[in-house]
Amino acid sequence: MSGVLADDAARQLHDALNAVADDAAREPFLRLLEVLETSPEVVILPADALLSTQAVADHLGVSRMTVVRLIDRGILESAGVGVHRKVRASEVERYLVERAAKRRGAIAELAQDIDADTAADEVIRTR
Repeated sequence: MSGVLADDAARQLHDALNAVADDAAREPFLRLLEVLETSPEVVILPADALLSTQAVADHLGVSRMTVVRLIDRGILESAGVGVHRKVRASEVERYLVERAAKRRGAIAELAQDIDADTAADEVIRTR
């Protein structure tokens, strides 16, 4: 699911965008095009695209079995049952946003337990 945008395709997109008269409309697309040209890890998918459990695992940086467990626990919603389960791209994004929010909350909670008077070697319980 990776690959840098081909030079000829990028040139065609640049030309098409430069034909657009409205600078306000052109700038976000030029930025997107720049990211697509320079970042092989960037992938754009339709929200309803169905991904294999292995593709989801690659995207999340976890094992395929971890994705299967997330599905089995109801944390990730899948389409299909059995060995050929698929996950919508929008569901993966929802999970990532939710996971990031939980991490930020946990860090904020931990930060409340630490202040200038906290000893450097004091054990802070997180669970």
